[in-house]
Amino acid sequence: MNHLIPVHTPCVEGPGRAGSTLLPAPAATVVIVIVLLTSVLVVCGMPLESVITTITVGGLLAVELLHRTIEALAPRSRTL
Repeated sequence: MNHLIPVHTPCVEGPGRAGSTLLPAPAATVVIVIVLLTSVLVVCGMPLESVITTITVGGLLAVELLHRTIEALAPRSRTL
């Protein structure tokens, strides 16, 4: 099954069981950054509810920013 995956795609192996899927490296990086950021904010004394709200709002804003940036930079089809 691994021979169907493009070589240029950076992946990290998931659990070592049969039929497991590969986790893309950027997704693993995002998860690690969110866990570290959450831990730092909790250790610094911020209430957990505020941490969850901050991470959620920041994530939603980041997704919207990415969508709009991609939309602005993507080539448009020019049909007349």
